[in-house]
Parts: sequence; C-alpha cells; structure tokens
Amino acid sequence: MSKKLEANGLWESSRMMLPQHKERIIQHRTQIHVQAKPLIHEDEWEIIAQHIDMSLNYTLRATFEVFHESGNRYIHGIVTSVSAFGKKIKIEMENGFEWVDFDQLVTVKFEEGGGVYGETNF
Repeated sequence: MSKKLEANGLWESSRMMLPQHKERIIQHRTQIHVQAKPLIHEDEWEIIAQHIDMSLNYTLRATFEVFHESGNRYIHGIVTSVSAFGKKIKIEMENGFEWVDFDQLVTVKFEEGGGVYGETNF
C-alpha cells in the first residue's frame, strides 16, 4: 500500500487508468488556474478613460491593471499616446514603453497624491 503513495505509484497501481484519463486529469489541473476576464460596468470604463486622459494631458504617473488569463499584471507609467483606431494606449515606463489593448484594462489608478478612490486633486 505504501508503494502507491511513492513517486509514480498512483498511476502505475491503477489498472483502469487509460492514457486518455491521465491526459484529462493533467489538463484539468492546468485549467484550474485560468481565470475569465471580469465584466466592467460602463461607469468604470468612463473612469478608466478619464484617468487615461488625465495621465496623457497632465503626465501623471498611474498604475494600469491589465488582464491576463493566468493572473493580472500591473504596469506603472505615464500614457504618452492613445491610438483610437487600434484601441491601444502607449505607456511609458522607466525601462521603455509598452502598447496595451484598451479592452484588456481592468483598472487605472494614480500613484501619487490620490484621494480615496484614486483621483488626483487639481
């Protein structure tokens, strides 16, 4: 009984385990960590657009939360250009720049001098 718990004993000791079963179990384990893109309300899209516009016009440094299936990532920088045709924004960071799809944004918050909800006082 103890051999089943060592190394690959669980797979080898099961006589009814087909290769397809093993592949499906492994596939299921990798899909557990995949997350779906959250639905963002119209009001939140408006706030995101305002923050992008303020970062572009006033060169305010912001934190951009970008959706990714394995986990959201954060980009810290200043918006330097907006492509309305391609629906992308160019974010200038300390070590270069990156183009980000507008549809992949989750939140945009200002880094310095922010109020309760991340707004900046003017």
